[in-house]
Amino acid sequence: MSLQQPVSKLWKRTRESKPKVRTGCKTCKCTKAGRICEGYGSGAPKSTSHLARPLAPAPAIDDPIEPPALEFFFIKTAPQLAGFFGSAFFQHSVLQQSLAEPAIRQAIAAIGILHEQTATGRQSPSPSKRPPNVHIKLYNRSIRAVLDKVAVSPNATPLLAMTNVLFTCLEIFQGNAKAAADHITAGIKLLQAWREKNGGPTMPWGRKYTSFEVQFMETEVAPLLSLFNTNAVECAGGHRSKFLLNPVDEHGALLLATRFETVNEARIGLIDMITDVTCVCSGLDDGLIHRPLADIDAVVISQSVQQNLERWQRNVDDLIRRQKCTWDAKEQQIADVISIIRLATMFGVRAYEAQSECEWDNHRPEYEDLICFADAIFSDRVRFPDEISRTLSLDFGLIFPLHAVAWKCRWPSLRRQGLDLLCRSSRREWLFEAQHYHAIFSRIMEIEEASCGLPPGVQPQDDWLPAEHARICDFLVEGKPNPAGEIAVYEVTFFSRPQGSSGPLRSVTEQMRLGSSQTVQAAVPTNMFGRRLEREVEGH
Repeated sequence: MSLQQPVSKLWKRTRESKPKVRTGCKTCKCTKAGRICEGYGSGAPKSTSHLARPLAPAPAIDDPIEPPALEFFFIKTAPQLAGFFGSAFFQHSVLQQSLAEPAIRQAIAAIGILHEQTATGRQSPSPSKRPPNVHIKLYNRSIRAVLDKVAVSPNATPLLAMTNVLFTCLEIFQGNAKAAADHITAGIKLLQAWREKNGGPTMPWGRKYTSFEVQFMETEVAPLLSLFNTNAVECAGGHRSKFLLNPVDEHGALLLATRFETVNEARIGLIDMITDVTCVCSGLDDGLIHRPLADIDAVVISQSVQQNLERWQRNVDDLIRRQKCTWDAKEQQIADVISIIRLATMFGVRAYEAQSECEWDNHRPEYEDLICFADAIFSDRVRFPDEISRTLSLDFGLIFPLHAVAWKCRWPSLRRQGLDLLCRSSRREWLFEAQHYHAIFSRIMEIEEASCGLPPGVQPQDDWLPAEHARICDFLVEGKPNPAGEIAVYEVTFFSRPQGSSGPLRSVTEQMRLGSSQTVQAAVPTNMFGRRLEREVEGH
């Protein structure tokens, strides 16, 4: 089935098609057992755990607004939401279930409308003559359809899980971080309750599921909720849930496969490790730290994370040796993305350990690796065929790892390559604007280079590095109310240590106008590396 085919024709053909009636066959033994032969008895039996469930007849679409919105969703939105890891859900399961479930169809129609408006900058596209806020009407219809389904179906959990993911996407498209975070929390609770009834993971992720429903919930819904839990909750300023996809032991410690069989299995293991450690580190970030050096708890945790990463990397190296020659282009890209996530995790750990800004200069090979991987991804014309494909990313995050290359890396040429990657990345990642970070990190570079006497706009020699006292070690952003239609003004405070790494902090606050790529509100930029510096700052 080609997604390029107009969805209106797809729906028409589905409604008009009639089921074929098959009679018994002489070669099939099923008639001898007293069953009606459906004509599929010959051939080797297949495992039902990997087969999609049969669909009910497709309901008619009464609203003429839906078909073009569905077409935009399937052709433009679904590949973008799927990214590198979610194609099974957004490009297969959602399409299949939308033919039978009005709740799914109406939810994705609302997302398609919002995405089209976001990509084109039009609030009410004239070609379809849409009334204002039609996506909200579709959203409400989807909610009512879900409630109707739950009222009559004792086993509507998979449908609830699918609509939960779609409603989260809807709220992110609308710029509503709090509502998105609420949906994520509800979705995780739903899956946890489902696990209490059906049992939690007992085998490494992706292996030996007992039914199609279990496989769907654990391999399609759970990874998306885990990804949302890691990224979207950050936008709302909330705390992540400790929601893991691999089994745990009796003490709650994560159990990973001793040998990875697929790149996706390796990726899920890494995501679980990140979830595990970030839930612990979020407790360390609560309250003020009254000394500039990394505290002992953070050091112990970071050492444990590094040991787990080393063990994980050995398993990945073994997987590469065994399977790389068989990978297609997409699997190779997935491997590159996993490498970026691993590097980002290492940089995040170092943010808790670093006792001076100059320590970041020791990691030039890793900066070069990250730039190489990211450049290959952003140069891919299949993944990013046009500007619409860069509207929004709910896939892996690049703003976080680019904190390291565009800010903490002071090697002039590499730093500028990192800033360029921010310009080439998706315009909005979850609810964060890439151009906001490009503006902030560019300003940090200007301040540091000017502090050392370099004239504006002049790139230093590649072996030039700023002194410790000139470096910006932290930043804090606060939004200010602005009239509708005007570029938002933010107060950005830059922190440095003029007396060296052991000296007190000094702050300088500037007003910055940070434009947005979309009409909906963006999240206030934040330092994703964590803020572990004392706040006894003069004048702040």
